[in-house]
Amino acid sequence: MIRKKSKRLTETPLCSPKNLCLTWKNIFYTVKKNKNDGYWRDLFKGRQMENVQLLHSVSGAVKSGTLLAILGPSGAGKTTLLATISKRIKGESTGDILLNGKMINRDMMSRISGFVPQDDLSIESLTVQEHMEFMARMRMDSRYRKTARDQRIEILLADLGITESQCSKLSTLSGGERKRVSLAVQLLTEPSILFCDEPTTGLDSYSAMVVIRTLRKVAKSGRIVICSLHQPASGLLNEFHEILLLAGGGRVAFQGTINDATNFFSSLGFYCPATFNNAEFFVSKLSIIRGKELESKIKVNNICSEFNKSQYSDKINNIIDECCSGKFDNDYNKSPHEIFTDDTLQVSDFKKIKSITQLEWLTWRSYIDYKRNWSTIILRFSMYMLIGLLLAVPYVHVTDNIDQRSIQNMQGLMYLVVTETVFTFNYSVFYTFPKELPLLLRDMASGLYYPGPFYFSKIAVLIPGTVFQPFIYAALIFFIAGLKGGFLGFIYFSIPVILCATSATAVGCLMSASFESVDTASLLSVPIDFITLVFSGIYLHLGSLPPQLSWLKYVSQFYYSSEAVSVIQWQEYNAIKCSDDPDEPCISSGQGVLDKYGFSSDNYLMDLIGLIAIFTVGHIAGYLAILYRTRKEPVY
Repeated sequence: MIRKKSKRLTETPLCSPKNLCLTWKNIFYTVKKNKNDGYWRDLFKGRQMENVQLLHSVSGAVKSGTLLAILGPSGAGKTTLLATISKRIKGESTGDILLNGKMINRDMMSRISGFVPQDDLSIESLTVQEHMEFMARMRMDSRYRKTARDQRIEILLADLGITESQCSKLSTLSGGERKRVSLAVQLLTEPSILFCDEPTTGLDSYSAMVVIRTLRKVAKSGRIVICSLHQPASGLLNEFHEILLLAGGGRVAFQGTINDATNFFSSLGFYCPATFNNAEFFVSKLSIIRGKELESKIKVNNICSEFNKSQYSDKINNIIDECCSGKFDNDYNKSPHEIFTDDTLQVSDFKKIKSITQLEWLTWRSYIDYKRNWSTIILRFSMYMLIGLLLAVPYVHVTDNIDQRSIQNMQGLMYLVVTETVFTFNYSVFYTFPKELPLLLRDMASGLYYPGPFYFSKIAVLIPGTVFQPFIYAALIFFIAGLKGGFLGFIYFSIPVILCATSATAVGCLMSASFESVDTASLLSVPIDFITLVFSGIYLHLGSLPPQLSWLKYVSQFYYSSEAVSVIQWQEYNAIKCSDDPDEPCISSGQGVLDKYGFSSDNYLMDLIGLIAIFTVGHIAGYLAILYRTRKEPVY
């Protein structure tokens, strides 16, 4: 299955799922929330922040072979606790999270555990097989060969009962099938610990039971499986070995078996009717009832206090002490777990795939998604060609018998060729990053790939379109309008048009990467386009600008592109007819036209370099924006 050089991997699994105990002690998690309601109050009163406590002194433990459910009313902190103990939450928390009594860091936890989110984020146009192949290449040890990865995918799809759907697009799957695909992705690396955030939400009772029974089988194989649940169906809770109940404010109200939970609540005078759903009963006793807030809070505080004094709390505390001392017992082998060497928790010898390989597979995924949206591509291409046709037709034979009136026609065509290209390619990429940023943040949190390969894979897919489409567009205009220069002149004409499109795409990607909302990006793009358009050479004579403003033309892609295409055309004209009226001004040559607009015939190469510079700087800034957002924005 694996290359011979990885001897250790062939002898034992990377992380044996047995003989583990995960504990968390005195977990506190607080977030800052704006007290003001609305933008205008922030503006006039200033932003007033307050601390909101989501978890309060939460402790617990779970061993290998256990399926644990975290239950509680809405806002009790179920997902927050799950994300905190899985080391996948971004924010400050206090307390200890230990594996077999040893502190575990984020990197180690991400390598030995899997996290199934409540809302699965993926590229909808991929099939199940393609999605699994991509995830296997990103997640599995780089020393695994393709045959080993394919075999692992085949086994997982068969075990989870989704083999028949492997050729279906993710967008066509039912809720239950999507949950099982998400579970299959996490099981690719055979994690020792599996976290699932509300795996039954949105599913019917049958699909929910299938998913939970699958998780029970996973736990039975010797893994730790922890799930947060919201309103589980009747009988579903019986599939879990243990439950952990959270009350409002993130306080522990109980942890233990379902029978122990029933006995505990009965000892407090709360009896669950025989025909009542246990999960709903427990949650109802921990909920704050509207209109009876004070009474409900007293009841909930009493339940939490009684649990802290009960034998069930003592039992959990004893398990925590045993796990931390390394003397706990379970149904599996009692040899030390292989990730523990020299009595210290070590990072395994897992080999993450290289950045160049990440780029290769991310580009493959982006290309598959790009070509599956062929209708959008064809529509966008057709509209661009239609614009080119509409531009060219009024200027048919514009170069014939060029005179003083034709100068405005010719220069107007050059201007329109550039502006339509800039606007088309600039705004066409505004949706590139906002729609996939949640997916990027989720994958980055799990260490799936780096921001660099993700960003440049998008660019690699966009570049062919920014070369091919402007080339056809330039050819359409060049030959319909009858521009001069022959074949070589056409090549020189098309190069700045192509670079104009690629630089416009870079600026659009920068706007897309910098803002979460497409509306905000579009709003900021308008004044930027206005300023750069003013300094294109059409509205202002660039040679007459004061030094304080003249530099602005060097950040305008309109200027570089307009000058380049104008130079290519006007250098073909050594003589231009003058009017018979001696009082009418006369521009007698193409060089005179260039001088009129503040262009220089020697600047063609500099214009190309300027467009390449805008392309480079735009993408570097776009990448830095993506990098900043992946570090600053929360995931859960």
